[in-house]
Amino acid sequence: MSTEPNSTETARPGESAEATANTLTMTRIFKAPRELVFAAWIDPDQLAQWWGPDHLHTPRETVVVEPRVGGAWAATMVMDDNGMEFPSTGTFARFDPPNGFELRHEPNQFFAFSASVAVTFEDVDGGTRMTMVQHFDTESFDFGDSILGWGTQLEKLRRLLAV
Repeated sequence: MSTEPNSTETARPGESAEATANTLTMTRIFKAPRELVFAAWIDPDQLAQWWGPDHLHTPRETVVVEPRVGGAWAATMVMDDNGMEFPSTGTFARFDPPNGFELRHEPNQFFAFSASVAVTFEDVDGGTRMTMVQHFDTESFDFGDSILGWGTQLEKLRRLLAV
């Protein structure tokens, strides 16, 4: 993969997805207060409602969130059509409610290298700007499916926050 950024604007102004060799940055604006957007990432009941791209769901019983530095984070996405599971586990490296957090993920059966996901939340007119930065500890990573997956997953979050 090239080290040149690959940027994609979404249909909504101020929102984007940009991938470099080993980092994906996505920005979304939600019409909800920062505290509510932050809570949707941290509250296991809410996280289970939106975590996972289209055609996957996350059973509530698989979600673990210990909201503190050093605390555990886990969720298992399940494919709707065949039940294939995609477990993900991590540890909070940073936790600053309602401004953001960072998770560290260790290698597993799906990823041969460690990664981090840092999410920040900023107040903007009438809502919250969320920036998510996913970084893989490798020279390059193909983010093609990740951009689509994160995009549909964040649309699920948007729908949850609109209720």
